Amino acid sequence: MKNPKRFGVLASILVLCELLTGCGDLPTTGKPIAGSPDGVVEIVVVSSDGKIVHEESEFLKAVDRKDQTLVLVDFAASWCASCRQLTPILQSIKKKEGDRLEVVTVDVDANPAIARHLGVSAIPDVRIFCGGVQVADFHGVLPQSEIEALLRSLK
Repeated sequence: MKNPKRFGVLASILVLCELLTGCGDLPTTGKPIAGSPDGVVEIVVVSSDGKIVHEESEFLKAVDRKDQTLVLVDFAASWCASCRQLTPILQSIKKKEGDRLEVVTVDVDANPAIARHLGVSAIPDVRIFCGGVQVADFHGVLPQSEIEALLRSLK
């Protein structure tokens, strides 16, 4: 190693970043969200009366969070039957988790650059991010209990 001081400084920065995000102990499984194209996406919100509503947001704003909130990103399309099966499951999980989980839907037809950047090749494709870095994923429709178990394993 040519410059051990430089390595020490870089290691310190990485440790500090992990402490600040609270996600440092989670394994990373994909690209960081940094550098991704932006686009308009839907965020699943639970209203005060317990109903599910959808709000528009910018993709990077919704996913690149610096707190410990897990962000579940569902890559889907309106014509996809499996995607339509997964939607109520994710909405139910959002109702249970409340503010501890952000659920974001990316329409791959409206946002092909985001899907391409993250390597989405088939839908439904779900990526889970923490601190702007992918920490888990799954493909297809899973039972609600399996998705909840995956989320618990990440907390």
